[in-house]
This record gives sequence, structure tokens and C-alpha cells, in this order.
Amino acid sequence: MHWLSSILRMRPETVSLDPGSEGPVLALGAVRDDVRHTLRMAWLDPGIEATARHPVFFAAAWSAIRPNVGRTFLGLARVLRGSAVDSIRGWGGPPDVEGRLRSMLTDEELRRVGDTARAVHASAAKVQIVIHALHRAARRERIGGTGLEEPPVRRGVPDWQRWMAVLPAPDPATGVLAAAGERMATPGSPPALRPFSRWPAALDAVWDGLAPSVDAGAWDRAAARIRRALLSGVGRLPHPVALQWPVLRERGFDEESRQALEDTLAAYEASAPGQTLAGVYLVPAGGKGPYPAVLVPFYETGTSVGRPPSGKRYFADYALQLARRGFVTLSIGSPGG
Repeated sequence: MHWLSSILRMRPETVSLDPGSEGPVLALGAVRDDVRHTLRMAWLDPGIEATARHPVFFAAAWSAIRPNVGRTFLGLARVLRGSAVDSIRGWGGPPDVEGRLRSMLTDEELRRVGDTARAVHASAAKVQIVIHALHRAARRERIGGTGLEEPPVRRGVPDWQRWMAVLPAPDPATGVLAAAGERMATPGSPPALRPFSRWPAALDAVWDGLAPSVDAGAWDRAAARIRRALLSGVGRLPHPVALQWPVLRERGFDEESRQALEDTLAAYEASAPGQTLAGVYLVPAGGKGPYPAVLVPFYETGTSVGRPPSGKRYFADYALQLARRGFVTLSIGSPGG
């Protein structure tokens, strides 16, 4: 992992994406390529790209997440995909996109559209797990890991995906992507739809088939099932995801940068299926009530109840102080903290 040591040795002012700074650019590029090859996908999800704008954190977090991409990780991804497929079957099956496109696209284009759908289906669940782990790392939350070693798994972008890349959307596709992003509440274009933008007719067909389900109650219920499976499965990953925050601060990833990245990743996690919030409910000791109630939102719940993740006091334990003064409090964390 020479790219990791290269990133972490850099002084903060040298971490730049300017073309004149070849060392940082090459080191960051190596991390990005390693993510693609480890997840076996031809492009990077926008949430991962957003994390890469903080190179020191990106390198450290990915080095902690990467060893987990093994049998348990892939098994969890299969569970998430299977849950999504079962939900769609329950809605009567997917729309006949290929039939609609036969008169609009060549056989080769149809094959590539099909391969793109296959690649999106294979990668989306893996990306969701990684974004969740990155978000928890940015929140200074530790994923414990089981400590069980697993054999290595295959890495590298499959040959059938090598022609793929997410290019800037052609003008006919921008309106559809914008509308889909608004309906699906994603930061920017929905990552699952962006790869189809090179064929505006295919993008129209995919979104026309998907849009009626997005606002339906069945969509929310299916999303919640996927989210529960993710939260349950992440705890079974073998290796801990815990960062050395003093080292990151020394390398220039300060608290302001951390909070900015946490907010960004919160937005991407909020757009994932069935985002749920952790909450802590405090009741005054003694007495019989009724009590006045206060909702206490913050970046994460620990600080609000007097247990900040870093162990330091931030004098922001509002929920705890209110409970001591006779209030019932409910503390919630990101997203939206």
C-alpha cells in the first residue's frame, strides 16, 4: 500500500489536486484505482468521489475498510441485492425496457445497456456498504470487527466492464437526471441512473419504468428492509474500522474538514435506501412526570448525552443537562444533525 504511506507523509499544504502537483495526484489516483479494482467496478460512486476531495481521510479510511472486502462483505452485498430483487418481483416485475428500445438502439447498444444495468446492479450494494462505513468513520464511530480472518477474494475490474465510464451527461439527459434526483432526494444525479445517460432513450425508459414506484409506499417499505439488513450485517465484518485521529489532524484533516465531510456523507447516506436514525431517550431520574419534552439533534448522539466519540468534553451535552433539569429528551444524530 505505497499509496497510503505517500498520502500520509504529505504535509497538509502539499495535498493538492493541481496538475502541477504530480506526487499527490498520482498517490490519490492510486487510492481511487484501488477502490475501483477492490469493488470490481468501472467507475467511482459520487459519494466516494466526494470523500476523495479529502485525500488524507480518504486514504486512511479506505485502508481500514479495504481488508473487509471479503466473503462476509460480498455476502452482505448479495443479501442487499436479493432484498431489492424480491421487492421488485412483488411489484409485478421490472418494466420491459429492452422491448421499448429495440427500435431506437442497435443490437450493440442494447448489449451495452444491458451490461451497464448488470454492472449497476452488481456495484450498488457494495458502494452502499462502503459509503456507510465512510460516514461512520467521519463521525468518529468505530466499527468493531469480529477479528475473524477471511481468505482473499478476486479483485480487478471485470473485462466486460472495461469500456464503461460515467461521462458528462448529454443535454437530453440532464433534465431526466435532475428530475430523478429531486424525486429520489439524492445529492445530484442518482448514481444508479448516471451510467445510462450516454443513451438518453435508455435513460428515459429506465426512469419511466422506475418513477411510478419511487413515490409508492411499497418503495419505502422495501428500502427500510434493505437498510435494516445493512445495519445488521456491517457488525459482522471481520476487521475494525477505526482511524487514528491525532495523526489525521497532524496531516491537516482538522475538525472543520471533518464536519464538512460528515455533512456531505450524511447527504449520500440519507439518499440510500431506508435511512434510519439512531436515538437516545433520556428520562429524569426520580419523580413521576409528566415532563416537558425536547428533541436534541446533533451530528451524533454521543455528544448530546455526555459521551462524545473522542472522549473529550465539548460542552454540548444539552440532552443530558436538560434531563437533569426535568426534561424528557430524544437525541438524534446524522443525517440532518
